[in-house]
Amino acid sequence: MLAVFLVDDHRVFTELLAMGLDAQPDLRCAGTAHSVAEAVEQARTLAFDVAVVDLQMPDGGGLTAIPRLRELRPAARIVVLTAHPRPELVRLARRAGAAAVLAKDAPLAEILDAVRAPADGPAAPPEPTPAARLTPRELQVLVELGRGRDATRIAAALGISVHTTRDHIRAVLAKLGVHTQLDAVVTADRLGIVLVGGGC
Repeated sequence: MLAVFLVDDHRVFTELLAMGLDAQPDLRCAGTAHSVAEAVEQARTLAFDVAVVDLQMPDGGGLTAIPRLRELRPAARIVVLTAHPRPELVRLARRAGAAAVLAKDAPLAEILDAVRAPADGPAAPPEPTPAARLTPRELQVLVELGRGRDATRIAAALGISVHTTRDHIRAVLAKLGVHTQLDAVVTADRLGIVLVGGGC
């Protein structure tokens, strides 16, 4: 069973996520902290396999906490949640040692998938070739993801069903070798496949 340490200053969000973790047969909430200082103090004695860390907290935030947590618990994976998933923040979080970065409003299933991802996997998504193996429709869907649109809005923009749109999104994630829609956009931006605008 994976022990998960939650670091977030929003107490209601933390409590709800803890409940979601404890409802899973293979996960449990090992503890919670609501500031960087509290997280570092607890990490000295708390055993955990994964830390889920908010990027914005009153005393420094995730970019400050990640290196400290990795120093204290080098075997633990770090999953970052952020309310403002701008590509530059994602890159900084990954450089600091985050294994995954997700938007804070991501579905619970997506967060749980990131928590469960193998610890021996790469810290960042594998680099696909620039050709990317995407079909023209998949590329259209990726462009719409880069504009910050969800499956419903993408379906309306492209004139296809939501079910078909979700199938295309899953195909894009698989072909880019990533686990989340946010990672897909960041990877595509890095490879020059999609120019991510400031409104994402």
